[in-house]
Amino acid sequence: MKVFWLKIVLCATICSFFINTAAYAQEDIPDRSQKSTIKKSSKDKKRQKRKSGFFYGNAGSGLRWNKGESEIRLSGFIQADTRTYFEDSAEFGKDNFLLRRIQPSLEVEFNKTYSLYIMSNFTSTPGILDVYLEGNFTKPFNVRVGKFKPPFGLERLQSATALAFNERAFPTNLAPNREVGAQIFGNLLGDTTEYQIGLFSGAIDNSSGLRGNVIYANHSGIDFVARIFSHPLKHSNAEFLQGLGLGVAYSYGTQQGSAQPGGHNLPAFISPGQQLIASYVSGAFADGSRERIGPQLYYHYGPFGILGEYTVSQQNIKIGTATDKVTNDAAQVQLSWVLFNGDASFRRIRPNNPLTLENISALGAVQLVTRYSELNLDSNAFAHGLLNPDQSVKKAQDFGIGINWYLNRNVKFQLDYNQTHFTNGANGGTDRPEERVLFSRMQVAF
Repeated sequence: MKVFWLKIVLCATICSFFINTAAYAQEDIPDRSQKSTIKKSSKDKKRQKRKSGFFYGNAGSGLRWNKGESEIRLSGFIQADTRTYFEDSAEFGKDNFLLRRIQPSLEVEFNKTYSLYIMSNFTSTPGILDVYLEGNFTKPFNVRVGKFKPPFGLERLQSATALAFNERAFPTNLAPNREVGAQIFGNLLGDTTEYQIGLFSGAIDNSSGLRGNVIYANHSGIDFVARIFSHPLKHSNAEFLQGLGLGVAYSYGTQQGSAQPGGHNLPAFISPGQQLIASYVSGAFADGSRERIGPQLYYHYGPFGILGEYTVSQQNIKIGTATDKVTNDAAQVQLSWVLFNGDASFRRIRPNNPLTLENISALGAVQLVTRYSELNLDSNAFAHGLLNPDQSVKKAQDFGIGINWYLNRNVKFQLDYNQTHFTNGANGGTDRPEERVLFSRMQVAF
C-alpha cells in the first residue's frame, strides 16, 4: 500500500504543474444533450455574449472573429490513474500507474451554425476518437456527420471528465462506443425532450474504432440507432421534480463475420478492473441481425443524483452449421451525493467555492458515490458451445464506492473501490475468484 500512496503523491505533483484555474475543458458530449433544468439568469445570458479576438476561459482557448460569430477553440483533458489489485497476478491484473486518457480537441465554428470537431487520443492506442461536421440550424433540427458516439448508452454518452467512477459500468459492454455515421437531433416540446436518429457503421459492442487509422470501424453492416430522452416535469412548479429524466435507446442492424482469425466480429467482455472475463470461442462469428434496447433514467435534485440504465443486446451467432440468437443483458444503478459546495449534475460538477489563485483557501466540492452493476450472459450460449464456462463468466455482479474531490472545474481527484463477484469462468466451470480493485485518478482539464 505504501507504493500505492507514493504513486498518488507523484501523480498529484506532476499534474499540479498543469493546473490552470481559468480554463475549462470541452465536454465530449454536446451541450444541448442532458441540459440542466435550472433556468439561466439574465446575468448568465449576458456572459454568453462573445467578442472578436483571443479568448482564454470557460471552455478552452482560441480565437474569435466575425463579431464573435466564428471561432477556433483548443481544449482537452488528461487523466492519470493508479490501479491497485488486491490479488496481484496475471489473471487479476498487476498494480500499475497509467495515463488513462490524453485527449486534446479542436473545434472550429462558423457563424454559430456550422462546426468541425476533432478529438484525438494519445494513450495506449493512439488515434482519432471523434471527427465530425455539424450543422446547428434550429432547436428541433440539427445534423451531425462523421465519427462520434452513437446515441445509445447513457453512461457512454456522459463525458469521461464527469464519470463518478474511473471505469464505466457493465451496460457499456453491450453498447456502441464510436462509429462512423450520420444523425439528426434536436430538442422538442419546450426543451423538455431531446431526440437523436441516425445510421451508423455498426461497430462491435464497446469498440472505439482505434486501430492505427484515422477512421476505422470493425463492422460489416449498417445500424439504425434512435434515442429519446425527456425531462417531463422540467417546467413543474415543484423544483424537486424538475430534474427527473427518462429515456430509451434502440438500435438494429446486421453483423456478418467469418470463422477466420480476426473476422468473427464479436465483442469481448471486461470487468471494472479492465480484465477480460468472457469471450466467444474460436470458430464462432456474427451471422445476421443485432438488436439492442436500453431504458435509461437520470435524476438530480440539489446535491443528490441517480443514474440508472438497463441494456439488452441480442445477436445472431454461428458456429459450424448452427446459428443461435444470443441475448445478453446488463444493468446499473448509481447514487451520488455532493457533501458541500456543489450540486449533482450529469455533466462535470461545478464547485460553488472553487480553488483559484485568488481564493487559495477554498475547498472545492466533494462527492460521495456508490454503484451496483450486473452483467448476465445467455445460458444458451454456454449450452450450445458459444461460450466456454471454464474461460468465460456467466454472471458478474459489481459493487463500488468512491469519493471525488473537485478542486475547481480544472482539477479533480478520484478514489474508488470496486469488488466484483463472478459465476463460472474458472477451470471445471467453478467461479472465477472475486476481483477487488482500488482506483485513483488525477484529472486536469484545460
